[in-house]
Amino acid sequence: DGMTPTEREQWLRDHGVQIESSADRRKAESALSGTDRPLSVIEQVQRLSISDAAAAGENGVKFVYLPHDTSKKIQTVCLPSRLVKALGPAGDIIPTYVKSFFADGRSIDEKIFKDQAAKQNLLGGDMEKFAANAKEGKLATVSEGEPAATAKEEEKKTTTLSSSSLMNATAGGSTETFPLVRPSKTNKNEGVYIYLDEVGMLKHLPLNTRASQLAQQCGYHPAPNFYGDVFVGRVSSKPMLHNIDIESGDIMDTTKEWIVRAPHENVLWQQAINEATGRSGETQPNHAGTEGVAAEATGNDGCSYTWLQNEEEVELTVPLIDDGDETVNKRLIKVNFLHQKVAVKYNNECKVEVELYSKIDVDGCTWTLDKKNLVITCEKARDGEIWPRLELSG
Repeated sequence: DGMTPTEREQWLRDHGVQIESSADRRKAESALSGTDRPLSVIEQVQRLSISDAAAAGENGVKFVYLPHDTSKKIQTVCLPSRLVKALGPAGDIIPTYVKSFFADGRSIDEKIFKDQAAKQNLLGGDMEKFAANAKEGKLATVSEGEPAATAKEEEKKTTTLSSSSLMNATAGGSTETFPLVRPSKTNKNEGVYIYLDEVGMLKHLPLNTRASQLAQQCGYHPAPNFYGDVFVGRVSSKPMLHNIDIESGDIMDTTKEWIVRAPHENVLWQQAINEATGRSGETQPNHAGTEGVAAEATGNDGCSYTWLQNEEEVELTVPLIDDGDETVNKRLIKVNFLHQKVAVKYNNECKVEVELYSKIDVDGCTWTLDKKNLVITCEKARDGEIWPRLELSG
């Protein structure tokens, strides 16, 4: 691409990518401690139940608290000016400011953790490196050019991983930043980001459907899943990266110019970043079972079945008998629908018994027979919800 490393780093900074050093982080932590410290984000959120003026007594940059509970209001909070002044004011300070909110002491699901670890090819034997990467918000992956491990080696590595190591690394809170739209010349060099718990999925935090809807409005299809309460902030990359105001109305009103322009600007940004990094192009990965591509799962008898989903329904296709001349006897089929569980028996043999990721509407569930396959259709209890997986525990 013709850029030196220094030029590439500056280009990324100009386009809203924050590059933070360990010294920057130590400086931020120091500013957030002491007796004369500004209000914490936790204290602000607690005050929301008393008054809309969450940041009473604090002046600074406005950003937005977006709770997962749709019965709660989306409200404006404040990044204290004393903190902004202490830290530069260059850089995006919100990730450091809100990470204490995500230090909730919740445990991490061991099964989901190991499943995600295997998918990410984590280097299971080097937990110190893994923990260090977790603190930096990065996952350790197999390096380019490194030979892929065999399935047996990967299984051995995965079993060495411990969710307690990740909990220790993220005990003080860990913030992930998701770009709704990045700074560019076409939007006055202003970007808008979601700040979320980096291990929210592993904690079994509830889905934040309003955050997903906001991302979808900004051009992400299918909409990403966000877990638990999140925050939304805005930055400007000129003359240097820094936080600027965004209020609740700016994300609730879908006619706002930044939301309307976001889908097109995200496409342009991806094209520009591909040119700068020399990549041919990247696409957003689909969620499991979406876009008409069936995902595979394993039933109780060890046989594979498939499933699909959209925002309203999830569909399971379960083979009842092996290939051959034998025909399926409908009278031997028993399907049991519970609010978060589906069980299938054929000829008194349990084929599938799955505890679902989220609840279904039992009255909206049906099954039909397609030759030797049982096709089960379950209506989701919450419309617009895309599940990250079929089973509750992964």
